[in-house]
Amino acid sequence: MKKIILLTILLQLGFSAVTVAQGTANATASATIMTPIQIVKNSDIDFGNFATNGGAGTVVLGADNTGARMSSSNISLPNATGAVKAAGFTVTGEGNAAYSITLPSSGILIYNGVSNMVVDAFTCSASKVLAGGKEIIYLGATVHAGAAQAHGTYSSLGSGIEVSVNYN
Repeated sequence: MKKIILLTILLQLGFSAVTVAQGTANATASATIMTPIQIVKNSDIDFGNFATNGGAGTVVLGADNTGARMSSSNISLPNATGAVKAAGFTVTGEGNAAYSITLPSSGILIYNGVSNMVVDAFTCSASKVLAGGKEIIYLGATVHAGAAQAHGTYSSLGSGIEVSVNYN
């Protein structure tokens, strides 16, 4: 009988040690609020002056600040170039942060009365890193002129070319 009581006491002590054994750990919470990323337009895109030579063609404007452009056959680029320039933007935000840029995925129309031309194939000079919290970027594109394109000045209506940025 003494052995049974002793065994019962030992079993109870063994189980009670397991049931009261516990461990705890603490974690801290943190958050970092970054400088909001912003994009501001500095200048609009302008393909400048060109002429059609009896057939459809394109003018490609590079994504840089030089105003470099190339034309396909049926388009001539006169010496009086006009105000040729890529669209310019300033992106600001958190220093050295990586970001993504979204360009239009489809063409936009530019108008001269009822006549229009398509602008598409948008390109951008962005490195996509805000060195020092700022980057100046340029947007180039291609304009498509028809064989009998009406003469005059063409421009976009409404919001024009939408460019957006976001942190990666």
